Amino acid sequence: TPHLSHPSGYDKNRTENLPKPYKLRRYYTPSEVSRHNQHNDCWVSFFYGVYDLTKLLSDNQDKQGALCVPIAKAAGSDITHWFDPLTQEPKRAVDPETNLVWWHCPMGRYLHIPPMIPDSTWDPSSFALPWWKD
Repeated sequence: TPHLSHPSGYDKNRTENLPKPYKLRRYYTPSEVSRHNQHNDCWVSFFYGVYDLTKLLSDNQDKQGALCVPIAKAAGSDITHWFDPLTQEPKRAVDPETNLVWWHCPMGRYLHIPPMIPDSTWDPSSFALPWWKD
């Protein structure tokens, strides 16, 4: 039997902005995923999996709010097109301004994608794994 879900890092004392736990299922239909389309109730699907990114957005809203926006805008949808089907890493493309091969972010740069220009505020040691691998 499925257990109740808890977004990763679930803490009962910090749940004011998180949705209530829900019963896990073996599968979800696209219409079920599409109901979770807010920054405080954010599900996305990619590569045949459904992921609750609500906690990720909540934890990073204060520090990296602008990088949460593309994920929040994609809430309730499938984002497989953001990723390379072979590597399951974010897609790469040639940047038209710099001619560098860089991350292709269709809705703008998002969490755990490094900036194109060196930036002292970006700290890759602030996370163990990027969210799409966690």
